[in-house]
Amino acid sequence: MAPAESKCFKNEHLLILLLCAAAGFRVFVFSAAFPFFSNIDEDLHFDLITQYSHAQVPCDFDRLKEETLNWIVPYASPEFLSPPERFPDGKFPTPLWKESWSKVEPEIAATRAAWSSEINFESSQPPLYYTLAGLWWWFGKQIGFVGIQSLYWIRFLNAVVVAVVVWLGYLTARTIAPERVEVRIGVPLLLAFIPQNVFYAMNNDVLSPLCFGVLFLCVLQWMRTDTPSLLLATITGVAIASTYLTKLSNLPLTVIAIVIIFASLAPIVRQSPRAGLITLAALLVCAAVPICSWMVWLKLEFGDVTGSSAKIAYLDWTRKPLIQWWQHPIFTPYGLWVFWSDLIATFWRGEVEWHGRRFDWQIADWLYVVSSLVFVTAAVLGLRKPFALSGFQRQAIAVAILTFAAGVAFLGFLSIQFDFGSCVNPSRSHPYFTSGRLLSGAIIPFALSYVYGISCLCTVATPRFRQSRWIDTALPLVVLGAIVVFSQASEIFVTHPVFASEHNWFHR
Repeated sequence: MAPAESKCFKNEHLLILLLCAAAGFRVFVFSAAFPFFSNIDEDLHFDLITQYSHAQVPCDFDRLKEETLNWIVPYASPEFLSPPERFPDGKFPTPLWKESWSKVEPEIAATRAAWSSEINFESSQPPLYYTLAGLWWWFGKQIGFVGIQSLYWIRFLNAVVVAVVVWLGYLTARTIAPERVEVRIGVPLLLAFIPQNVFYAMNNDVLSPLCFGVLFLCVLQWMRTDTPSLLLATITGVAIASTYLTKLSNLPLTVIAIVIIFASLAPIVRQSPRAGLITLAALLVCAAVPICSWMVWLKLEFGDVTGSSAKIAYLDWTRKPLIQWWQHPIFTPYGLWVFWSDLIATFWRGEVEWHGRRFDWQIADWLYVVSSLVFVTAAVLGLRKPFALSGFQRQAIAVAILTFAAGVAFLGFLSIQFDFGSCVNPSRSHPYFTSGRLLSGAIIPFALSYVYGISCLCTVATPRFRQSRWIDTALPLVVLGAIVVFSQASEIFVTHPVFASEHNWFHR
């Protein structure tokens, strides 16, 4: 490598490290600004963390544990779901943890009684996030975090996860398009600043981008090698198991990865049966043993291998006859647009509420929804031969688009097969799975598709400058940079009230 080229890569690596640090710092600040416990079932996820921290695996849908209540009662804020007008003088009460016990003992008793009846219907969720968070919580306690600082320590794990995801995004982009600066820089830039507020709470969705990011990177290695190593097979098997054991909504992403891996492995087995079978065995053992063990546990304790039947019954969902599936509004242009727009808006900015309203801004939501549709479509069209892509690059970008599309299609499939009964979200009046956090595992493939789509459109829009590599590189980054700046300004604009909360980390 020439000295100038080596210096260029060192500067690029420094830039990516700065993006990782910026992403981690951003998540740290917003995680500290939000009080506990957010409306995206953070209390239920925390309950599971407390159980797993004691090596206790839940075996039914039980009420919140006493230890969980000991944390929730003093530190929970009413600001997420209630407006201040519901309280005397239109002001939220002083946090219980800031008052003397004798002064607020009646309030503590009433609060405990209210929380004690809540059922944890997330108990059948896969165990990986809760195990990791439980260990992280234990470590925090060992180094001196107590009280509300101990709770925030669990959230701050998300900052580490996001920083690693940004680096994984860079590795993915560099693997696919090492010669395209706008892709190498654009993907981690988007990942560092996408304003998804699920990363500001305790939630198992935060681990999905990391686990599937590793798996997606492994898939790329399988696609471009004729002799996969035993190490690659082992890492891939562990990544498959980790992705599945983080969140069941990662299933379609995992299935696509498995199909591609087996398609890449089949000719290797035919050419070198012994080496191929050993590689296959390592892959299957590392993937199948953890997944099958968890499925057996769910079957024994919750009645089915996914653990979803009991949750479906608890939430008052019922499966519709097949003939009624086609009557779903998603099969109309308006219904399809409602599904897409709601899903993509929450995929970008999240679902956390404040004073009973989501942190949304219609202008920003329109940007997220329309730009995602336009740029992902442009990425699909950019797979055609007129665009300068190698065979591997075309396949890799196609897999990224397919992965994101599969995640969207899976949520659409779930939307049409249930009558949601008395459930609030989804509901009979809005029968769509539009929780964007369920797509968080596909965030790296999405970022790759989005950035490549910008690059394709910029190439088409500037035909006179097609010979100028500088224009081809700079213009997509300028466009993406403008989107990132707008998204950050929007996030600050809509979420700034939380920083004034007396219940948060800054007012401890």
